[in-house]
Amino acid sequence: MVTFLLFISFLLNIVSLLSIVILYSRQNRFVNMEKEQKKIIVEMEDVISAYLIEMKEENDEFMRKFSTQIHNVKEDNLHTEENEQEDLETSVKVTKWTGAGYKRASQAYKQVKDQGPEPGDQSNKSEQDPLLKKVLTLKEKGMSIEEIAESLGKGQTEIELLLKFRQIM
Repeated sequence: MVTFLLFISFLLNIVSLLSIVILYSRQNRFVNMEKEQKKIIVEMEDVISAYLIEMKEENDEFMRKFSTQIHNVKEDNLHTEENEQEDLETSVKVTKWTGAGYKRASQAYKQVKDQGPEPGDQSNKSEQDPLLKKVLTLKEKGMSIEEIAESLGKGQTEIELLLKFRQIM
């Protein structure tokens, strides 16, 4: 009887050691998987940040070309006011940009130009958009874009684009 109990004790010890080894190996697998996921996350963040930088450069290039085109259109309009529509259509046809975003931007420019600036337009927009109102008040206090973004908890690019689209910068 003592040998039987001794045999069962050894058997239980062996089973417990095997289960400890199996649990340890599973834990190491999860630790390795977490490390790999952290590496993947860092790589994804690098790719996304590179993509955002590239988008910002393309946006700046677009804004520069769009503003030069607007400047050229304004010069053409000063010389020949009676042919305003024809000059605008030819300037749009001459450009190399054929993307949908450029077409939407040029159409928006046409609408704004046709409507003209309304007297209370800027104040109405700032009253409707509390973020814009906060940004404007901080900008009037003389804060930089970085300081504004930090105080509002927003990105610098977001604040910069908000000011650019509102033509406040």
